[in-house]
Amino acid sequence: MAHTASYKKAKAFSESDLDDPNNFTNISSHQKLVAYRDAGKATKGDDFNPSQEPLDPELVMISGGGRPHGLIAIADGIIRCPLTLPEIKARQSSSCPEITRRPRPVDLAIEAPLHKERLANQAALEKERLASQAALEAALEKERLASQATLDERDKTTERLIEEERSRNEAGQRALYELFVGLCEKSGQVPPSMLVFSSIGTNNCRAASHDPSPGVSPP
Repeated sequence: MAHTASYKKAKAFSESDLDDPNNFTNISSHQKLVAYRDAGKATKGDDFNPSQEPLDPELVMISGGGRPHGLIAIADGIIRCPLTLPEIKARQSSSCPEITRRPRPVDLAIEAPLHKERLANQAALEKERLASQAALEAALEKERLASQATLDERDKTTERLIEEERSRNEAGQRALYELFVGLCEKSGQVPPSMLVFSSIGTNNCRAASHDPSPGVSPP
């Protein structure tokens, strides 16, 4: 944990520091602490926090893979574990996390740029996915607007045709009424109003449509 910075600039370690390897003086220190945290969460639960728990030498052995000889002196003797790695393995049950070999600094140096490249590729793929999704949504919206415009135009055309038909009917009714008024004036009769005439004409049309003897005028 002392590798988060030089001793003159070091600050209190927190678990969030593990999110960025640049918070540490070298990538190996970052990897060891990440492995320690992950092993702690696997053995002690998700609430395990390496910045708040006492340092567990046995957990250090498990997370770091230990060393293949006798009693272990870790961190130049600062952290001592009374058990060897084989003894720790012998005590573990099948449900315990597997003890993996500690990666070498050269392996970490190789893995770091590869990991960075993978993250960049993932970010590029995510950006491409979002762009494709946005383009698809834009195309669907354009198609929806075009379909709506077609429907609106059809509704307007239907409304216009209905209005034209109504106007023609009214014009025909008015012409018929004017003809009827002329006949009434010639015969000295008072013509009914346009509204009454329209009602009479409509009723006559209905009666004629139900007359069983077409072509014969009713008495």
